[in-house]
Amino acid sequence: MRAFIFFWCAALSLNLGVVPAYPQQQDQHPQERDGFSVRVEAPYSWSLWDDTRDELIVSAGSSQQEADRIGPLVNIYNVVSGAKRSIDILKDFPAARYVNVDAVAAGPGGSVVIACEVNLDSRSFAGDRVLLYDNHSALRMNLVAADYDVSAVTTDEHGNIYLVGAHDEERSSDESYPLLVKYSSKGKIALEALPRSLFADVDDPTGDGLGDPRHGATRVAVNSDAIHVYLAPASEVIALSQAGKIRARVNVASKLSEFARSKGYKNFYVDGNEFSPSGDLWLVGHLEELVDSASASQPARNFVVRLTPEGQLEVPYGHVGDEPAGYYLPKLIGFTQSNEPVHLSSSASDYLFVQKGPY
Repeated sequence: MRAFIFFWCAALSLNLGVVPAYPQQQDQHPQERDGFSVRVEAPYSWSLWDDTRDELIVSAGSSQQEADRIGPLVNIYNVVSGAKRSIDILKDFPAARYVNVDAVAAGPGGSVVIACEVNLDSRSFAGDRVLLYDNHSALRMNLVAADYDVSAVTTDEHGNIYLVGAHDEERSSDESYPLLVKYSSKGKIALEALPRSLFADVDDPTGDGLGDPRHGATRVAVNSDAIHVYLAPASEVIALSQAGKIRARVNVASKLSEFARSKGYKNFYVDGNEFSPSGDLWLVGHLEELVDSASASQPARNFVVRLTPEGQLEVPYGHVGDEPAGYYLPKLIGFTQSNEPVHLSSSASDYLFVQKGPY
């Protein structure tokens, strides 16, 4: 079981403003582009976008203890209608000592999938639960992913659930258990793929849902053509057929290192990463430490790149990286159905600003 992380949270009450607004960020240049603002009265940790319903899904933390329970852990806002709904995991597990959220995904019809540890007693860890909530926040499915610490989860249009994770107490990195598991909409295992032994040289090839500053976070996505997996600790993106056969493996670190050198920098840092509907892995981050400079205080350079399933690294926006020092790119939280990025920024006035379109 991964180290328990607890976020002290204030009340989870959020008010939604559905009037188009403009982003106002410290050290940023306001951009004259429309979007939607959400007023947040508490810190937030998780955030993702469901474009089929224009909904922003946010969580005020990855963990919650019963003794410190204030309100629902997950809140969902429709930025067009202003409707709000919440998911209170502890309400569905009243005997739980704590809940530890590892991954969240938007499903068809407004459903939400949450992979989490629900600690009911002091017994040893049995595996993360995979919980399916419908568009009225009612719990519809409760699965136990036996022995798995889940790092990423997604769904397809048929309601099948895909998870990526590692066994909590594996004895050897040469074990052949699957890192990718697909559950049918009825909760039955329909596919197991991506053997752990393929990444025997990596201690933990899936990591946790929070990611790391160099390589980002593990992600899984699916479309009609393929299943796409990014294992952040291994810095590898894998494209698989719907039957689980590996089609391509691409080393992301080598691609980003080459990109950094082409810009005159030594190091790269991934601040956010998501798969687009077409299966491209988008990475948003910054470069540090100029190759030809002895000074460590040189300004960082932002970047937005996308890596195709075939391994081609593309730069969609030539102007990104030309910003003045102190400019931070908004957080990538998902995509529109037409493959345009959706990003989230915050301001000193406690508003989150959701924007669709290019960076």
